[in-house]
Amino acid sequence: MDRSLDLLEDAEDFLGAAEDLFKTGRWSKVCFNCQQSVDLAIKAALNSLGLERRGYDASELLEELAKYKGEVERFRDHVRKLDQYYIPTRYANVFSRGSAMEHYTKEQAREALDYAREIFGEMKNIVSKREAAERS
Repeated sequence: MDRSLDLLEDAEDFLGAAEDLFKTGRWSKVCFNCQQSVDLAIKAALNSLGLERRGYDASELLEELAKYKGEVERFRDHVRKLDQYYIPTRYANVFSRGSAMEHYTKEQAREALDYAREIFGEMKNIVSKREAAERS
């Protein structure tokens, strides 16, 4: 079942949340929401190709997508970095002391947003092209 547009909409919502959180200085939550956005956007692109994938390892999802859309390989390092924000951005017990939010910086959040925006744009393009091809 094609749910690519639904997944893409949720990915865009996470990206919007990350942008809102950036304005309030919540760096760790920006990083987490960027990872979530990218995870869902890649799933949307895969789904538009008729592939349904579960899980939260965006690197693995991107690797799968690259088999069909080789151009996405250029995001490999960005996605790997974003994957590092999946768990530690949310749990204080990942670190020896301090809250999770104390361990992230404005620069990390800015970089995560840049990566997420770029990757989201490419995944949206993949979904849009597939949608257009199906309408033709």
